[in-house]
Amino acid sequence: MSEQHTFDSDVPEAPAAAVKAFKRRFSLVWLVPVVAALIGGWLVVKALTEKGPTITITFKSADGLEAGKTKIKFKDVDIGVVEEVHLGKDLSHVVAKAQLVKEAERFLSENTRFWVVRARVSASALSGLGTVFSGAYIDVDPGKQGKPATAFQGLEEPPIVTTGLPGRHFILESERRGSLEIGAPIYYRQIRAGEVVAYGLSEDGTKIVSKIFVNAPYHQFVRNNTRFWSASGVDLKLDATGVTLETESLVSIMVGGIAFDTIDATSGREEEAPEDSTFRLFPSHEAAKQKIYSTINHFVLLFDESVRGLAPGAPVEFRGIQIGQVIDIKSEFDLERNKVKIPVIAAVEPERISFIGKLPGGVTRETLVDYLVERGLRAQLRTGNLLTGQLYVAIDLYPNAKPAALVRNGRYGYPEFPTTPTPFEEIGSKATQLVAKIDKIPIEQIGNDLRETMQGVKRIANSPELLEAVKSLNAAVKELQALAAELRARTTPEITATLQQAQRSLAAAEGSLAADSPQQYRVKAALDEISGAARALRVLTEYLEAHPESLLRGKGSEK
Repeated sequence: MSEQHTFDSDVPEAPAAAVKAFKRRFSLVWLVPVVAALIGGWLVVKALTEKGPTITITFKSADGLEAGKTKIKFKDVDIGVVEEVHLGKDLSHVVAKAQLVKEAERFLSENTRFWVVRARVSASALSGLGTVFSGAYIDVDPGKQGKPATAFQGLEEPPIVTTGLPGRHFILESERRGSLEIGAPIYYRQIRAGEVVAYGLSEDGTKIVSKIFVNAPYHQFVRNNTRFWSASGVDLKLDATGVTLETESLVSIMVGGIAFDTIDATSGREEEAPEDSTFRLFPSHEAAKQKIYSTINHFVLLFDESVRGLAPGAPVEFRGIQIGQVIDIKSEFDLERNKVKIPVIAAVEPERISFIGKLPGGVTRETLVDYLVERGLRAQLRTGNLLTGQLYVAIDLYPNAKPAALVRNGRYGYPEFPTTPTPFEEIGSKATQLVAKIDKIPIEQIGNDLRETMQGVKRIANSPELLEAVKSLNAAVKELQALAAELRARTTPEITATLQQAQRSLAAAEGSLAADSPQQYRVKAALDEISGAARALRVLTEYLEAHPESLLRGKGSEK
């Protein structure tokens, strides 16, 4: 180690090399990747920040859908595109995956609706004809605000009403759906004012609940007293004025429809009906025009005769004015009396009849029906249509009806209203009674007596005595004829002379009674003398009454 060290020390040292420091310069070449990286980062950030939500829409089929081409629009503005279409796991539907723009995120909620817009042809309208050339697309209805969502169930039919459409929704209740369909028109005085949005059964299943939408400005005419009625088909009415044919439009004839109006305009201007107000849907315009009464009384009508032709809904009339209708018809067989009774339950609206004057003593509004029944108020079946044989119930006064009373608290739960037979039933009853009386007549015995009488008459007619009497009568008649001829020959001249003499006597009497005849003058003079004697006699009588003593003393002795 020491030697090595010595050896090293003997070698001369090399001179130190001069080191010159060079300054590094930044090359512009490196700016290109840096700028590219920044731009790329900015684009990535921008893409991420501006990227809209990705949603899935489920449809029953992929009709009109094509990945990468089918657009999603809102008010004809592109807001997205379908990126993928595939079958669902259970193969019962298809799922469309779509990418939307950033602005679409604010109106996506659980209430948002999607549907495919394609050419559609229906009885009420034509829609989507523009898609024949441009292709189908998916339309959007934002709906009301709700919870955010990215998975949606697409509609198979376009919605009738979309968000933002001015107008109001209303609820209609009816017993039957009839020909009502979704999209059916709503008319106000034959002007199309809205559409049927939906319909279905009520929760208890007793009625049909329909939801309609009335466009502005017609929604302001829907008031609290407005009435809706079915305008489907044609209403044909035959009355004293002739034949009336009513329909809202050709569309309503084919697909049905609903009309509304304020029927009772005399009740004053009601307020506008608020959103989702409920109304009754009447089956026809005539039914809608009928006045609605609050009081309804039920009665049971017991009929003995056949009710063929009477059905629930048949009218109950009082002298031609409908005051109710038949609700139900039953049949009962009384085993003890071996008789058939047919209870007919009727609903009557007493407010349809007005009463004038004061009620009789002791009679109240509650006992008025009992009073009228005692006076002969009865129910009777009558024929309403000779062609169809339909019957209705007529209530009227029958003063000669059998005494009856209104039975309350009966076994039917309603008061039992007395009935009277129909005119044909009365004729049949009287005919039956007549036949029964005829059966009691001893016709056989009368026939035997009549036969014996005819035999006796025959014997008398053929007897010799009768022939002899007839011959004698013939001879007597001939003698009478001869006598009459002789009388005419002898008495006629004498009668003629007597009549001539009477005529001359009458002429002489007429001459004697003439005004200028001597007899007339003499009679007049005699009458004058009689008149003078009568006056003298009257004077004498008056004098004697005043001076009765003159009969003894004489007139000259008066002093």
